[in-house]
Amino acid sequence: MKKFFIIFILALIPFASTKVSAESDLPLNSEAGIIIDAKSGKVLFEKNMDKRMYPASLTKVATAIYAIEHGDKNELVTVSKKAAKADGSSVFIEPGEEIELSELIAGMLINSGNDAAIAIAEHMSGSEKLFMEDLNEFLKKEVNVTDTHFTNPHGLFDKDHLTTASDLAKITQYAMKNETFREYFGKKELPWEVETWDTTLITHHKMLKGELPYKGITGGKTGFVSQSGYTLISTATRGEQDLIAVTLKAPSDKVAYSDTKLLFNYGFENFKSGKIDKKSKLYSADYSNSYTLNEDLYYTHLISDQPNLKTSNDGILSIMNQEGEAIKSFDLNTVADVRNTVLPAPIKQETINDNLIKFSVPSLGLGGF
Repeated sequence: MKKFFIIFILALIPFASTKVSAESDLPLNSEAGIIIDAKSGKVLFEKNMDKRMYPASLTKVATAIYAIEHGDKNELVTVSKKAAKADGSSVFIEPGEEIELSELIAGMLINSGNDAAIAIAEHMSGSEKLFMEDLNEFLKKEVNVTDTHFTNPHGLFDKDHLTTASDLAKITQYAMKNETFREYFGKKELPWEVETWDTTLITHHKMLKGELPYKGITGGKTGFVSQSGYTLISTATRGEQDLIAVTLKAPSDKVAYSDTKLLFNYGFENFKSGKIDKKSKLYSADYSNSYTLNEDLYYTHLISDQPNLKTSNDGILSIMNQEGEAIKSFDLNTVADVRNTVLPAPIKQETINDNLIKFSVPSLGLGGF
């Protein structure tokens, strides 16, 4: 009997399980650190990732994405006396001055303006206090972080202003899905003209501005207060792989950057990202159901591994490594459109290569597939 081949192009698949590991103990000098695959969320390496710590100005990543998603970037923000008198780093805005929300967000990220952060908070929620209630609720319910509580929008020290390396990676992963945030986060410089200051703001992030060049760097945010030490969020892309690195409480900025480079090198040299494309069709193990994906599915695997697909009768898709262990699972009932099928058996599923999965079935009764 002739065979009919359905071939799906897959951009690869690994996601989760502690077995996806190069089993390396990186010599990080920061007190905490993490590197994740931005698409799958897979933790590639971590040190004290769940320890609650002071983030300093990394807080502004959360303030920025909340304002971008909940505000009108073209609205004018009127600067209050409280905002203009903020302690610490500044973009030198004056009481009564009106500035577009988009400009304040960009200035806050690039020059770490505490005055801009307060002005944004007051504009978004009516007061800094109410903004913190809104922001914490957003982080908990929309970003799904569990160990973060912010008491201000900028990151100046407060004993109750706490987060973790893991939560900061998740917040950044969430934010990087937003095109506007990615644009601001990756800016190296920004023309800045306010009432008392006409200049060009230059990012503080040394990798991003080229002082400590790193291939593929796409964005970053620095932070420092004495209680937090040097803190750093960085993003980088090579090919189809997007990575997010966070380091907390480094003893110097030199250490923060060297740790970040170590994390990035580890991620790019040992892991590979992949996806199963939206609209791909998969089958349950007994071929009683077909599943057409309604979203891209992402995963991460070791470069040395060639993962395979396995589906169960109840629609659980597992990504299997070469040792036959599941490194990621998806419930197809929640990420795909499901149809009952009547297909002659057997359907043979095999890995062709790193990017192809082939399903070969008898030519009878394929109708609308």
